[in-house]
Amino acid sequence: MNGYELARNIREFESVSGARRTPILACTANALSGAAEACFAAGMDDYLAKPINLAMLAKKLDYWLPLSRQPAPLDRTALAELTDGDVQAEREILIDFRRVNDEDAAMLRHAVDRSDLGSIATASHRIKGASKMIGATALAGVCERLERAGSASDWKYVVANMAVFGHELERLNTYCEEDTWALPT
Repeated sequence: MNGYELARNIREFESVSGARRTPILACTANALSGAAEACFAAGMDDYLAKPINLAMLAKKLDYWLPLSRQPAPLDRTALAELTDGDVQAEREILIDFRRVNDEDAAMLRHAVDRSDLGSIATASHRIKGASKMIGATALAGVCERLERAGSASDWKYVVANMAVFGHELERLNTYCEEDTWALPT
């Protein structure tokens, strides 16, 4: 089965089953006139003529399969700047960050449980500084809000931001643990 037949079969399946339309992009060595029309006639949505480069492919994929625009919870360029690109040093920093950050997060939650606004400001300040250092800007941002709220004795704002803190902390921890991101051993 060639690509044209595959596209026709996919479109037939979608039509019969009521399945959502799957974007199909052709990658063809035939850049001559008529190739695009043949692709579209077979049910393809777009095509790339060889030779292709990653920028061209990324542009097409971004158009047909856009990803969420929520930024990653960790900007690895901050780590690369700290370590001059030393992957092992990045690993060690993240391991140390995670250990200390888990302790600081527990300290923050304990301070919230005790309604200790001074300790909330202190714990938030510690997490904020470490998060900024490694490029975890979203977590640093919520900790900055918690620190200000603790310092201003604004309990309502502390409570309002703790759910965001938990979400950002979980996002960062999950991101760092994912196989697709994890640093090599």
